[in-house]
Amino acid sequence: MQEAYVNINSIPTHILTWGRWIEETVTEKELVICITGNPGLPGFYTEFASTLQKQLGDLPVWVIGHAGHDDPPEASIREVPQLTGNEEIFNLDGQIKHKLAFIKKYVPKDVKIHLIGHSIGAWMILQMLEDESVRSRVQKCYMLFPTVERMIESPNGWVFTKLAMPLYSVFGYVFFKFFNALPVWLRLFLIQIYFLIFSIPRSFLDTALQYSKPSVAEKVVFLADDEMCRVRGLQKEIIERNLHLLKFYYGTTDGWVPVSYYEQLKKDYPQVDATLDGQKIDHAFVLRHSQPVAAIVREMIQQNLRN
Repeated sequence: MQEAYVNINSIPTHILTWGRWIEETVTEKELVICITGNPGLPGFYTEFASTLQKQLGDLPVWVIGHAGHDDPPEASIREVPQLTGNEEIFNLDGQIKHKLAFIKKYVPKDVKIHLIGHSIGAWMILQMLEDESVRSRVQKCYMLFPTVERMIESPNGWVFTKLAMPLYSVFGYVFFKFFNALPVWLRLFLIQIYFLIFSIPRSFLDTALQYSKPSVAEKVVFLADDEMCRVRGLQKEIIERNLHLLKFYYGTTDGWVPVSYYEQLKKDYPQVDATLDGQKIDHAFVLRHSQPVAAIVREMIQQNLRN
């Protein structure tokens, strides 16, 4: 694995790669790019992406984080701009421009891309397909637990808008400021207790510590709030134009994407390539189910290789 913070649209962006670094000459005919969900910290995708690349063999696998969801190390001279006054950089439109800029800068035009979109990453991919210079490079899109419609109407959307956002508006920033004022050992201890309660692997400790920074948490919440406002009805025109490029994978226990969304999609588009999970994998699969999902995606990609 290689990683660094790379300037994309003037934002230091955390990039993780397996198989080939983004600044190396790409000699392969195809590669895989994973666009994260929210929070968009690549560290959560380490096991998934590394497992996937091992199973694929020669194909490079790259993971790009969302703008503002990861701060560079304290020793870095580069800083992520603050949220206030820069909302257009960190909202959905800004995140889409961010991903388009990354592809146009680092992926040669003759290399085909297998795009993986997790959760809101799937909705971003739909918007990215409107850019013909990127669409022409796409081999296939794999939409995992895709939040591409009616987020606010989902069970988790109700909890977020009615409970989580009001609480965050009153206590959130103060809580994260207080938490980050604690000694590192105490913060790690409290996170470990949380991980123990919810059966989350200890390997995510450093990423969770990064996520708890007030400057990161506020951008994560800001993007989630924008999702509630923007991700409403299914974008049928985009879906229809790109059916041959899209592969959907829905969960059966997903509080963000009820099974009824999958059923409606199949009803509206009988020819759509959509699958319903049979393993009761969580929406946030990267926390506990990275390996089985990597195996599922590997099979999808192998079915769509150019060769």
